[in-house]
Amino acid sequence: MTDFLNALKADLLDRRLLPIVALVAVALVGTLAYAALGGGSSSAPTPTAPVAPVTAAASGLATSEESTTRAAAEVTSGASAQRHGQVHNPFQALANPVAEAAAAKAAATAKGATGTSGSTTSGVSGGSAAGPSEAATPAKPSKPSKPSKRHTLYHVAVLFGALPAAGVTAVPLTPFENLKLLTPLPSSQLPLIVFRGVTTGGKSATFTVVGEAILHGSATCLPSSSQCQAIDLKPGQAEQLEYLPAGGPVVIYELKIVSIGSTKASTAGVRSFLHGASKAGRVVLARKGLDAIPFLRYTSQAGVLAFAEHRTDLRAHISGRKHHRP
Repeated sequence: MTDFLNALKADLLDRRLLPIVALVAVALVGTLAYAALGGGSSSAPTPTAPVAPVTAAASGLATSEESTTRAAAEVTSGASAQRHGQVHNPFQALANPVAEAAAAKAAATAKGATGTSGSTTSGVSGGSAAGPSEAATPAKPSKPSKPSKRHTLYHVAVLFGALPAAGVTAVPLTPFENLKLLTPLPSSQLPLIVFRGVTTGGKSATFTVVGEAILHGSATCLPSSSQCQAIDLKPGQAEQLEYLPAGGPVVIYELKIVSIGSTKASTAGVRSFLHGASKAGRVVLARKGLDAIPFLRYTSQAGVLAFAEHRTDLRAHISGRKHHRP
């Protein structure tokens, strides 16, 4: 045994084997040092300070948790974190927070413009992933509005004025293209008649007699010739009103119906038509107690009169009608 060890010692001390022996010794020392350092770290790991999460800056930059973890693993002060952290590919570019924020902002803008919803996440490469989009709810077609009901309105055109006295040049009568309801003629200061409306179908125009006048002409007197409270005239007919003012000469006014036309109007147009009735004429009728018209009543149509009850009696009165004469 002693001879064997001596021979082995002589071989190891041979100059040709000295480099190999030196390498084996260095490797043995390195192994022992690594085992000592590794064992000490695993048994009593050096405490490391927790890495605070990076919050978004005021400019809207955002970093992901994965990017924060990678940054902690790449610091030179944490040996334990370097060994147990995630492996970093040296050929892969590090995360760019600015590029990630720009990509996230662009995705949010596209989401708001198209009306779809999804989720965008920032990765190491700065890409974004959009979630499933929701189909926009189609707008319900609006129901076609019903056409407004059309109503018939009648318009009466008349000529009215004082006839010239003997030896005086004739003066043309004043035209009223669209005589308003309850208009007093010749004026509100000297009312002799008040326009009340037209009969059914626009066949004639009716006027209430409110002043002291003697009537001459082709008008129909209502309810009778002896009690002429209203006159009714058809287009083309005329009536003269002889008026004697106090302390003055007799004045003769003439009323002529030129035409009775009709138009279609909406409900708003009917309200405007009724609202345009003369307030002065309404006051005159109320003061005289002549709001009602004998044998006539207003219908549902604006400004249209219809015969009331006892129409047979009215026809008898009309057939025997005579004008008041001096």
